[in-house]
Amino acid sequence: MPATYAGDEDMPTESRSAFLLVRSDGDLERASEDLAAYLSILGRRLPASDVETVQGIWIDEEGVANLPCALVLPDAAGARRTVRILETTGINGIWMLCWLETAASAVSRVDLVAALLDCFGHEDATTLAARFIPVFAGNAPDSSVSAELQVLEARYPELVLPPIYQDAGGSLVLPSAQPHDEGTPS
Repeated sequence: MPATYAGDEDMPTESRSAFLLVRSDGDLERASEDLAAYLSILGRRLPASDVETVQGIWIDEEGVANLPCALVLPDAAGARRTVRILETTGINGIWMLCWLETAASAVSRVDLVAALLDCFGHEDATTLAARFIPVFAGNAPDSSVSAELQVLEARYPELVLPPIYQDAGGSLVLPSAQPHDEGTPS
C-alpha cells in the first residue's frame, strides 16, 4: 500500500526508516552539516515528530559509489525480505541519506548492518574498512541505547563504532561536539 500524502506529493506522512551512507570518516562533519540543513528545510514542511531519526551511518567508500536500490533484511522468523530504497538525497560520491520502504520501527540496527554487509558483498567484518555508527535520538532512554549497543557490539565487534545522537532538529551530535571527561580524547 503506498504511503499517504499530506498536501505535498513528495512527502509521506509516516516516518520511514533512514540511514546515511558516508564515503569516509573525514566526510562525517560535512555530511552532518548538510544533513542538518536538509532536515531543517524538510522540518518546515512536516511536523517535528515526522522528521526521521537516522538509524545509523554506514562509512564505506564502495557503498556511496555503488548505491543499492534495495536491501535484503533478515526477519524474526529467519526468512529474508527485500526492502526497496525509496528515496536518496545527498552529494553523490560523498554522502547519501537513504529512506527505506518500511517504517522506522520495522528495521533494527542489527538487521540494517547485516543487510548492508550482504549488499556490498562483505564476507568478513573483521578485515573490512567499512564501519557502522549507530545513531540514536537525543532523547532515547539510556537503557534502550545500552541494550541495543550490546547486541550490535556482540554481533559485529570490529565494525561498530561508538554511537552518536541526533537532536530534535535533525543535527547529528558528532563526538567532538559531545561532552567528554578532561583528558579523554574526543
